[in-house]
Amino acid sequence: MEENISSEVVSTGVPGLDDILHGGLTAGKMHLLSGGPGTGKTTIALQFLAEGIKRGEQCLYITVGSVGDELVALAKVGDIDLDPVFFAMYAAKITEEILQGPEQRIFHSAETEPAAVLKDLVAEIQRVKPKRLVIDSLSDMRLLTEDYIMYRRLVLSLRQELEGGGSTVLLTYNVNVERTDVDMHLETMCHGVIYLEQVVLGFGPTRRRLFVLKIRGRTYRSGWHDFRIVTGGIRVFPTLIAGEHRGKPQKGLIASGDLQLDLLFGGGLDRGSVVAIIGSSGTGKTTVASQYVVAAANNSEHVAVYLFDETEKSYRERTGGMGLAVEELVDKGVIALSHVDIAEFSIGEFSAKLRQEVEERDARLLVIDTLSGYANSMPDQDYLAIHLHELLTYLSHMGCHYAPDRGTGGFLRQGASRVEGCQLSRRYHLAAALLRAPGRGQAGHLGGQKEGVRPRENHTGADHQWQRAFHW
Repeated sequence: MEENISSEVVSTGVPGLDDILHGGLTAGKMHLLSGGPGTGKTTIALQFLAEGIKRGEQCLYITVGSVGDELVALAKVGDIDLDPVFFAMYAAKITEEILQGPEQRIFHSAETEPAAVLKDLVAEIQRVKPKRLVIDSLSDMRLLTEDYIMYRRLVLSLRQELEGGGSTVLLTYNVNVERTDVDMHLETMCHGVIYLEQVVLGFGPTRRRLFVLKIRGRTYRSGWHDFRIVTGGIRVFPTLIAGEHRGKPQKGLIASGDLQLDLLFGGGLDRGSVVAIIGSSGTGKTTVASQYVVAAANNSEHVAVYLFDETEKSYRERTGGMGLAVEELVDKGVIALSHVDIAEFSIGEFSAKLRQEVEERDARLLVIDTLSGYANSMPDQDYLAIHLHELLTYLSHMGCHYAPDRGTGGFLRQGASRVEGCQLSRRYHLAAALLRAPGRGQAGHLGGQKEGVRPRENHTGADHQWQRAFHW
């Protein structure tokens, strides 16, 4: 029988998740939220109900084998008002006979318990007539059956009872790392499936992520997406896809305020380009980047600076000692200065932070100090180079100038394809060499008392491959 798929969607109330689902859950259908313990299933269910209460929709929460204390406690922590006008809770009871196990029963559980529980559930649903329904969780309902065939029949009966009732249903389900036949059968019966996972790395807090396994008849963002459990609920960070974002093309140059440095680049750096300032420790990478930061901020452009290798306090003091008015501009709000705690941020969360500066605060210049620190902060993340390519391409599409500082350590074997690079070397006096600038003239060395200094000679093959990823 062909399923009639509604075009109407229902918001989940989870920041970022509706973006992944292209609007929300399909209205009037049954959706499965599966994952191991502690992945945030009940929290998402609460946000789903809270969104309905906010919209004035009737909501029903059914808990199996408990009294719903966990949901009430989560609501208090998140300061969510479970308004009794729009919210109802029902606890499906499992008898002591079922909990004692099959050896203590006179009759088989399939003969008595499932039908009675299902009848009570349906009666409560018909009484409340909810627009949003949560059953937490189906795992506990497995206690009512002896094998997965009986369990599947129970879920099929529940689905048939719910069809046509107008309720958007969210079911929670506990699964192990390796899914069983029971899990896959349950996923087959549901209209949509979202899988949650938590990953324990070698260092730092647990990272959580999710992916949409399926939604019938609709498109969605595939792949893994990072999320975080914070006070008030869950926040999801959709994986960045550069091709989905296009800003207005930016023309013109960004000057540094230093005539000699601007002369090296033919008047300044191209807007919308991505520049790597490369050099060993003490060659002045942060100083050069800070000159562009102050110059752009003095021109009333919003600038964002992300520090991986030093604190905000030390950066303010150091730039102040060089006569750069960074602290004053930060206090005015023109410069957004952030120290990134490497133990907290995932790749997806950091990308979301950058997007917020670009799309909501219209940042025109972004600086990461340093790119080496950014890469080293995420040593367990696979495909870092591919992610960085998407990030740089996104910034270029949005017309945002991006200047990462990086050391000479050759940390990536693959790079993006469209970035520019300036290299600094400490040989007697500072020498700067323009590596390449597509479509622009090459000015050559600037400064340096020793002729024939070639800063690239001490670089590894990995460094040269990385340099090919930049415009400057």
